[in-house]
Amino acid sequence: MTLFRICGPARLGLVLCAALLMLAVSCSKTATLNEVAYVVPEKLKLKSSTAQATRVIGELKTGDRITIIARLKSEDGTPWVNIKNAEGLTGWAESRYFVKEEVVNKSRHMAEEIRGIPTQGLGKSKATLKLRLTPDRISDDNVATTLPSGTAVEIVARDRKPRPASVDAKSESGLASGQSGKGGDSDVKYDTWFQVRLKDYAVLPAGWIYGGSVELDVPGEIIYFVSSGRKIMGWQKLGTVHGDDSRSGDHYLVMERKTFGADDRADFDRIKILAYDPSTRNYNTPFRDEVLGRFPVKLAMNGQQGTFTLNVIGKDGQKQDIEYTVELLSGGKVKVTKPNMPKPAKKGKK
Repeated sequence: MTLFRICGPARLGLVLCAALLMLAVSCSKTATLNEVAYVVPEKLKLKSSTAQATRVIGELKTGDRITIIARLKSEDGTPWVNIKNAEGLTGWAESRYFVKEEVVNKSRHMAEEIRGIPTQGLGKSKATLKLRLTPDRISDDNVATTLPSGTAVEIVARDRKPRPASVDAKSESGLASGQSGKGGDSDVKYDTWFQVRLKDYAVLPAGWIYGGSVELDVPGEIIYFVSSGRKIMGWQKLGTVHGDDSRSGDHYLVMERKTFGADDRADFDRIKILAYDPSTRNYNTPFRDEVLGRFPVKLAMNGQQGTFTLNVIGKDGQKQDIEYTVELLSGGKVKVTKPNMPKPAKKGKK
């Protein structure tokens, strides 16, 4: 038996009320989602919907400031966002192509902090990797964006952090990814991190990347002059010398580190000069020094003369800056003067 029945205008009224309520809830959700973000790719097509067969309604370019209106996942689970640009154009694109304004501001602030630090070396990503705002991978909360394989980076600093237990150790290898060396705890695995500048990423110009996914792009003319049992960790160009035959070559300051048994407190344990000889068109090593040092190495050249400053770790474990003078002489010769280091006071004497 039917207890009551709604019909006619009453039923129509309820249907309209329900529809209005759903619309109000939907509008409320849209109104509260007002996230400012920036476009990361060089060019990005804006689509009319999240469907596979959909029309392109516009194009965005890197650095464009947009507002995210709504978020949803497509049928295959891909996250999409509905955005609106400064001209009022609205459309859909995958969320991975955008980065929030607060993340952009942090990356740009970092870039400003390291603006005056010389590049310590160049590198390229060996695979797709995450650009982070801090040197750790405990979670992905610090991820700014994902960089494609082959992305060129300028390395300005290096850090070492304990590897999270959640990371599969089988996927890592080598000292760059965290093997313990001299001075390290053999029961703790460590990750190497590089602080980098990204010249081709105006939106996200700086951040941290996992060292195990970076291949150093050592200049071809000096890569074969690495010391036995060591690897090149950084390099800076001192200057260029020209020969009588119009050929030229560059002098380099090179930072090296032991391949095995290195002191984990240091980024490098040897510095040396690779000087180009225009007469032989080859390199020689006029200066070498065994020193535990940390990045960054600060090089300042004024014509044929200059200095480079190292932050070194002494035998007592204390850190201090020491400055070397360098002079580029005729005939491809390079002269380096090492500073006079104060001798540690002997025990029992004042």
